[in-house]
Amino acid sequence: MIAVLLALLVPLRSFTAAKNAPVVMPAAAATAETRVHLQIVSTSAPFTFSVSHLGKVVWQGESPTSPVEKDVSLPIPKEGIDLALDAKWPAGGTAAVKLSVTRGDEEPSAQTLWGDGAASDVLTFH
Repeated sequence: MIAVLLALLVPLRSFTAAKNAPVVMPAAAATAETRVHLQIVSTSAPFTFSVSHLGKVVWQGESPTSPVEKDVSLPIPKEGIDLALDAKWPAGGTAAVKLSVTRGDEEPSAQTLWGDGAASDVLTFH
């Protein structure tokens, strides 16, 4: 009886053992960079700001007035793009900052952040 169980152990082990098959990930399609127009409008001035994409700062500065604008090149896939916006108002108090993104002849897409002395969030644009 023990000999039969031992004989079955080898085939059972091969059926139940986990196999480490290599995982093949599809290659990410490269997205060409697109020229976009960024505009930041703040309800309070002066203010400092920073716009980042995938951890890389694409625009930052300090402005005594509002609005401020700049054209940049960014890879924008059809699913949209995430931009991190940080704004600070040295005078403190509650204020808002709006980031608008315009591609070519399309209508601008805008998002607004509110903060007390500062605001920071990741905004998605389609």
